[in-house]
Amino acid sequence: GGRDATEAFMEYHRRAWPKQRMDKFLVGSLDASEEPKQMDEQYLKLCAEVNKLVPLGGFAPWSYWLKAALIMGTAVSLEGYQLLHGKSMLMSTLLGVTFAWIGLNIQHDANHGALSRNPRVNLLMGLTQDWIGGNMILWLQEHVVMHHLHTNDVDEDPDQKAHGVLRLKPTDGWMPLHLLQHVYILPGEAMYAFKLLFLDVLELLKWEWEGEKISKLAGHLFLPSLALKLAFWARFVVLPLYLEPTVWCAACIAATVMTGSFYLAFFFFISHNFEGVASVGPDGSLPRSATFMQRQVETSSNVAGAGLAVLNGGLNYQIEHHLFPRLHHGYYATIAPAVRKVVEGMGYKYIHFPTIGDNLGSMFRHVYTMGHTKLAVKAD
Repeated sequence: GGRDATEAFMEYHRRAWPKQRMDKFLVGSLDASEEPKQMDEQYLKLCAEVNKLVPLGGFAPWSYWLKAALIMGTAVSLEGYQLLHGKSMLMSTLLGVTFAWIGLNIQHDANHGALSRNPRVNLLMGLTQDWIGGNMILWLQEHVVMHHLHTNDVDEDPDQKAHGVLRLKPTDGWMPLHLLQHVYILPGEAMYAFKLLFLDVLELLKWEWEGEKISKLAGHLFLPSLALKLAFWARFVVLPLYLEPTVWCAACIAATVMTGSFYLAFFFFISHNFEGVASVGPDGSLPRSATFMQRQVETSSNVAGAGLAVLNGGLNYQIEHHLFPRLHHGYYATIAPAVRKVVEGMGYKYIHFPTIGDNLGSMFRHVYTMGHTKLAVKAD
C-alpha cells in the first residue's frame, strides 16, 4: 500500500484534492499502517485569501533572478579567486556565508517547486544544493517528505532527532550531558558541517534518511547524486589541497563549511525550538489529529521582518513558509499580516519575535529547560 498524500497535495497546490477527476488514476490502496487524512477546510479558506494577494501564481518575480545571479556570481568569484591566488580565511568565511545564502535563497525555493512553473528550472536550481556540498535528493527526503509533513513530531520529524546529543522535546530521554546543551548547541551547529560533508554519503548509498527509505520513483537520481557528491569533494577539497597542500588550506576549507553550516542550522533551529513551541504526537502538546494549520503554525515561529527575509530567503517567516512551502519567499512578508489575523482568530498561537536576539534568548531558555528537566511531562 501507499502513503497518504492529502496534506502534501493540499500545502503544495493550495487547493483540495480533485478526487472525482483523479479517481481514474487509482493504482493501489493506502498502506494498513497509514491513517487517512482529512482536508483542513479552514486552511483551504486561508489559501484562497492568500492566492488573491500574490501575483504570478506565487512563483518568483523577475527581481528575484537578479538576486540569485548576484549570490551565485559572488560564490563562484570567491571560490575561483582562492583557487588562483591561494586561500584567505576572510574570503573562506565569506564564501561560507554565501553558500548559506545559496541554500536559503536558491536551492530551498527550487526544491519546494516555488521558483517556476517549469519543473526543469526548479530541478536545475535545486542542484545548487549539491554545489554547496549538500545533496538534493537527501534534502528532499529529509526536509520536504519528512520535516514539512511531520514538523516537531516526537517520532517522525528528523530535525527533532538528536540521537542523544541534545534533548529537544519532553519525550526524549535525559542524560547528564544535557545539563550543558545550552552551552554547546551553537558550536555544535558549526561542527554539523562535517556530518554533511562526509557522513551523508552513507545515507545516500543506503538510499534512505534516518531509516526512511527514499522512494523508488527517485531511483534514476541515485547515480547522478553520487557523481555530484564526488564532484564536490574533487572541486572543493581535493583540488585546493593539491594546489596548496598546507594545513592553512585545510583550515580555510573547514572555515567555509563550518560557517555555512552554522548560518543555516542557526536560523532553522531557532525557528522550531523556543519557549512554548508545540511538539506533536504521543505525550506531545498537540495530538496528530490536530488540524494541519495548527500543527504547522504552533511548531514554528517568525523573527524580524522584510529586511532579513531578503538575506535569508524569507525563512525568517517560518510560519508562512510551513503553511505555503510552494509560495516564493518574496511574498511571505506581504501575506504575513493576513495569515496572522486568520490564525489568531482561530485561537492558535502565532509567535513572531521582534529581533533575532529575542528569538535566540527564547531558544536558549527552551534548550536549558529541556536539559534540566529529567522526566517527560505527559500532556493532558
